Amino acid sequence: MRRPIPSILLTLFITVTVPVFACEAGHSVKSVHADGKIVILEDGTVWEIDDVDTVDTALWLPTTEIVVCDDKLINTDDDETVGARRIR
Repeated sequence: MRRPIPSILLTLFITVTVPVFACEAGHSVKSVHADGKIVILEDGTVWEIDDVDTVDTALWLPTTEIVVCDDKLINTDDDETVGARRIR
C-alpha cells in the first residue's frame, strides 16, 4: 500500500524544482554593437549576448521592444529569446 507524500515534502519539492523568473517589461533597444554581441537598452544597461544568439541580436533595431527575464532578453516584436548577461 502506498503512503501519501506529506504536504511539507511536496511543497519543498515544488519550491526547489520550479524556477522563479524575475521579468521586467517596458524596455527597448537603444543600440547593438560588435555584430550583436553587445546590446544596450534604453535604461543604459549593457548586456553581453550568448555567442549562439548573436545571429538574432545583430538584426535588432533601435526601439525593438524587450522584456528582461533574469539571464534572457526577449524581443517581443519578433518573438525571439536570447541568452544574455548584464555587464553594466
